[in-house]
Amino acid sequence: MPPKQKSGKKGKLSKAEKEKLKKEEAERKAKEEEEARLRAEEEERERQERERQEKEERARIEAEERKRHAAEVGELNSILEGNLTALENQNAERRAKAKWDRYMLCDGSPDPTIPGEINTYMNLWKEDDSKNDIESVLKESQLTHSLIGELSFLLDDTPEEELSEKDAVNYKQTILELETLLAEKLDIATVDLLKDAASMADQETSNLQLVQQNERILLMLWGNLSKNPRFKTFEFEEQNFGFELTKQLASLDIAIRIMHLKYDHLSHHCRTFHSKKKKKIVPPPPEPEPEPEEKAEEEKKEGEGEDAEGEETIPGMEDLTLKLESEQAEDNEEEKKEGEEEGDEKKEGEEETKKEEEAEQAPVEEEEEEEIEEDEDVVDLRQYQPLGGVMYFDLLHLPPQPKNAKGWLMTQDVCDELKRMPYPGNDNKLGQTLSGTLPMGQTLDPKAIASAAAAAEALGAPPVGLNFTLPENVLFSEEPQMAYWSPEGKHWRLDGFADMKYDEDGRTVSVKTINFGALTCTQDKHINMPFQSWELRPKQANNALLTIIAALVEIEIEIKEGLCCFRQPEDSEIKPELENIKEKWVTPKELIQLLYSAGVNLFPTTESKKYVSISEKEDLTEEGVYQQMALTASHFAYSWSKWNAESGTEKIVIQGTELLQDEPVIEDEWSLLMISSQRAMKLRMTEFDDQFTEDFAEGTEFHADLYHMVLDLSTEQGTDRMKLSSFQFVDAVYQLLSATRVITYS
Repeated sequence: MPPKQKSGKKGKLSKAEKEKLKKEEAERKAKEEEEARLRAEEEERERQERERQEKEERARIEAEERKRHAAEVGELNSILEGNLTALENQNAERRAKAKWDRYMLCDGSPDPTIPGEINTYMNLWKEDDSKNDIESVLKESQLTHSLIGELSFLLDDTPEEELSEKDAVNYKQTILELETLLAEKLDIATVDLLKDAASMADQETSNLQLVQQNERILLMLWGNLSKNPRFKTFEFEEQNFGFELTKQLASLDIAIRIMHLKYDHLSHHCRTFHSKKKKKIVPPPPEPEPEPEEKAEEEKKEGEGEDAEGEETIPGMEDLTLKLESEQAEDNEEEKKEGEEEGDEKKEGEEETKKEEEAEQAPVEEEEEEEIEEDEDVVDLRQYQPLGGVMYFDLLHLPPQPKNAKGWLMTQDVCDELKRMPYPGNDNKLGQTLSGTLPMGQTLDPKAIASAAAAAEALGAPPVGLNFTLPENVLFSEEPQMAYWSPEGKHWRLDGFADMKYDEDGRTVSVKTINFGALTCTQDKHINMPFQSWELRPKQANNALLTIIAALVEIEIEIKEGLCCFRQPEDSEIKPELENIKEKWVTPKELIQLLYSAGVNLFPTTESKKYVSISEKEDLTEEGVYQQMALTASHFAYSWSKWNAESGTEKIVIQGTELLQDEPVIEDEWSLLMISSQRAMKLRMTEFDDQFTEDFAEGTEFHADLYHMVLDLSTEQGTDRMKLSSFQFVDAVYQLLSATRVITYS
């Protein structure tokens, strides 16, 4: 019989074969799981070993840090104290020399610090009627401004311990008297011009149109001699200033005085001009502990209703009082048990010592100055700043003009006092409200001025139009707000203006107002905050460059020795308004004032954190970092880090690297440095990592401060250059860093 042919299809596996395959698959999986377990165990052992080594390394580094911590702190304090002493000696010598030079000055100007000399000067000028013409007044005003500036500088520059409170009050009073005298003289000169307005009338308009000026004062005077109601718009073309009168005013004997003072002499009278002061609440020292015989009587008296009498308690003293009472009770028990008189006296002495120590350690509380609520139209000078000086827009009475009659020049005898006309010029309460001259006993409602503007138009007295060009040396980064000075409230106000239009390209402002008197333009002080980034880069020994990219401007400040100058980076948008302050080598204080007056405020105050989103840090730690950055700025570069906002209030994170060439830093060369009040270290992570960690870089050590960490990261050449840093350079860098507070406000 022939054999059977095999089928082309694969036969089914037998049960034994299936079991065998399952067993092989299970063994394979078990083997893989065992291998995975062994690998996981090995990785875990390696991880634990790595963590153990890192922990041991960190413990070793921390132990070494503790050993040298006191030495590093002592060395840094010694350096800072040495620089401070040298700086104080230099400033003392400078002030002494300035005082001697002032004493030896023989130009005829009075010494404003000597009451006899300055009073004589003011009395002579006040009584001298021969110098009441506008040219003489403007000329004399230069000396007056010089004397005011001299006193202001002394108030700002003289240390508190060297300037007595009496002298400070006298200086401020003298400044006020000089400003008042100058205003009076300008008024007298204006009256003299108005008396003789007809002889100076413009041939085309038949009106007085006069301009007089010096470096700080621009006087524009217009007199309505023609009284032609068809001509209501007038303009001083060269000064880019114009105004539009109402029909009623155009037919009256009036004059308009526009006086632009290129300085602000009013804002410092405002309550919000100065930073809020904190009141310190210091707990009084505890009363001496009475004798043992008196204790029982006092304890008995304590329960007789002292609390019911509602006596005032000092904040922060309640816990201390309870603690002292508890300790006194314990001591009483011990004294009863211990009968030895010598032991009692010893314990009483120890108790008194302990109470004195606790009283010294009792916390000193601070509470902020109570905020006074202002209405919404009052300008808060902690948030806004007046820019471009003060512009007086005065509506004046035009005195009768001399007349020719049969060869005789007839002049009416008039008062020499400058007469300001109320607006809208009637005697009703609305007119008094608008002009700010309510009768005595009636209060001026600030809200009434705003509402009266609409009502005035219905009564035939609409607002007056103004148009002018902003000063060419002041940068307005947004549409300015107009404000007027309220003499009653001693503050700037925003009400009383309407239909304001701002041409950003032409830098012109047109507005309608019912306000006559002192006007100004205001801008948000924090418009350039927070900063986008910053960098401090060394150029050479005692020479560094601070770059700040703010919200709307980018600036560079070069620092050399004790001076600095402002520049605009070539690759940034050039602001023509800032050209006149470029390349001027001045002290940090002077540069700060120049930038602030030009509309570039990069200098936050204690209240600025209310208006700006910041990365708040501990004040002492931040100031310490600025001091140490200044010490090392000759060879070490620093920059902003995005991780600074992630590190909390107690730690500061910045980028740093040694830089010995005057060139930009390559991004890969930056290292992250973290500083706290206890230590400083270099981080393992970089600026471009995705997550923040505080792991320290391998091969580095912890240090007590940034200064010693930088020394550890520096080469010998860099350290040698740093040692050449002068105390003037260090102080200049510190002043700018502390003024801008780039760590917190970036």
